[in-house]
Amino acid sequence: MAEENRIHDGRRQRLVGALVLAALAVIFLPSLFDREGGRYIDQTSRIPPAPEMAVVEIAEPQRPVGVAMPPQPEELFQPDEADAEPVTETVESSSPVSPEPILDASDMPNAWVVQVASYRKEGQARELRDRLMGDGFRAYTRLAKTGKGNMYRVFVGPKVDRQAAVQAKRELDQLLKIDSLVLRFKA
Repeated sequence: MAEENRIHDGRRQRLVGALVLAALAVIFLPSLFDREGGRYIDQTSRIPPAPEMAVVEIAEPQRPVGVAMPPQPEELFQPDEADAEPVTETVESSSPVSPEPILDASDMPNAWVVQVASYRKEGQARELRDRLMGDGFRAYTRLAKTGKGNMYRVFVGPKVDRQAAVQAKRELDQLLKIDSLVLRFKA
């Protein structure tokens, strides 16, 4: 019985070998008898030619007569250290909110901002600003030139209502574990 199994195994091996050789012959024999050596590859482009483009001259924009240039961003807001008003009073949430903002001498609304931090490096200020914006605060940075050099300050606001600025200060103090300042917004 063992000898019969060996005979069947030998026949199976020969049959599998013959099938493998036949498969190899089917795959490789056509390439041996290929007289051209390589296939013809069409090298003509099917990409259409570039369209003709006419050169158009654009005139310099003209500023309307009587319109002043807007101020540079650095000139818009520069709070002074003397304007810092530490907030110590408690704010009642039931106090009425004035429907119209109070205007200052230059007819600008009195507004408030929260100064969160001041950095020597602009990258640190931007990083904190982006974090605050991600937390849902309207944050921005300003360059302040001081006696100690340039400082990049991070602000949240402006808020027309001082109570809203005080509430934002509380939230920021708790979130960042700092003691921020409520300052009057200067345009």
